[in-house]
Amino acid sequence: MNEIVVTAYNPFYVALSFFCAFMGAYTALACVYKLLAYQKAHINHRLDQLTGKRTQQAAVPTPKMYFATLLVAGIAFGGLGVWSMHFIGTLALRMPIAIDYSIGITLLSLLAAVAAATWGLGIVAENPHSKTRLVLAGAILGLGVSAMHYLGMYSMNFDGFFLWNLGMVALSCLIAFVAATAALWMAFAASSNYARLFAAVLMGVAVCAMHYTGMAAADVVCTTSTPLLPLNSARAISVPQLPVLLVMLIVVITFIVALNRMYTRQFKT
Repeated sequence: MNEIVVTAYNPFYVALSFFCAFMGAYTALACVYKLLAYQKAHINHRLDQLTGKRTQQAAVPTPKMYFATLLVAGIAFGGLGVWSMHFIGTLALRMPIAIDYSIGITLLSLLAAVAAATWGLGIVAENPHSKTRLVLAGAILGLGVSAMHYLGMYSMNFDGFFLWNLGMVALSCLIAFVAATAALWMAFAASSNYARLFAAVLMGVAVCAMHYTGMAAADVVCTTSTPLLPLNSARAISVPQLPVLLVMLIVVITFIVALNRMYTRQFKT
């Protein structure tokens, strides 16, 4: 009764969680660069109108394309990069107790992650050279990642409770804010593909660092008198195991790539 249980991590799931975070960040940044190209096209179109030059209406993206691309960026970062990463990272945690998840809170955590990512990326896309917008976007992304994480933790049902270290909780939120802001700055401070790739890696590291710091902030206290399961045994959880998770990742990535190609055909950047 009221025993702090021993936990461990599956390295493969940990690596897979980072891959999700990286892919989500890289795809989201690619979409944001396309948003910048959309804005540039509109500026050039207006200049052509003012100077009397002939314009090509087909080459100008519509507002619908802009907001759809922004939504794809939010889904990529919030859904794949944060939400999927969190639950795969949770699967990486081995605990000798049975765990279930609240579907309602789990879906709420997904909504929070996508909404914060869409909002934050939309702010920085308006003017990536504005330090105020950069810090604000970093704060929103950091808070979104943190909110998603702790909602995801709250959705876990088991015979016990979490004993929180508030200092570590605060540190996890600070990591999310600082790393997200630094990644956004790096993504737009340089135009080289290597810098953008490194920015995606940094954002992936930010998400993972926040997640695993947040996990370290919680000791799991078991309150049942039932004997604990062996640490390496399979947990009774209601989320998909690896094959289903991989299918989910493939579907999400395919969806994002398909949308990106569709808009590329409609508007060449």
